[in-house]
Amino acid sequence: MSSNVGLTTPRGSGTSGYVQRNLAHLKPRDQVKPYADLESFKHRQRQPDKEILEHDRKRDIELKIFELRDRLEDEGYVHS
Repeated sequence: MSSNVGLTTPRGSGTSGYVQRNLAHLKPRDQVKPYADLESFKHRQRQPDKEILEHDRKRDIELKIFELRDRLEDEGYVHS
């Protein structure tokens, strides 16, 4: 053993005498406010991506086409 850390002798303790540091120990922090300017951390609304908006618009049109096709097929219309 070095630096008087741990057991003086591991005999009879049921351990190997190996000393590890406690990784779960939290050191005290400074008394400084962690977030002095809260405005900089607030969520800012981003502008929507034009490609995503275009994709959604095309998907809505495609959905209407599929619904119309299903309705016409149910009514007996056959696409030739």
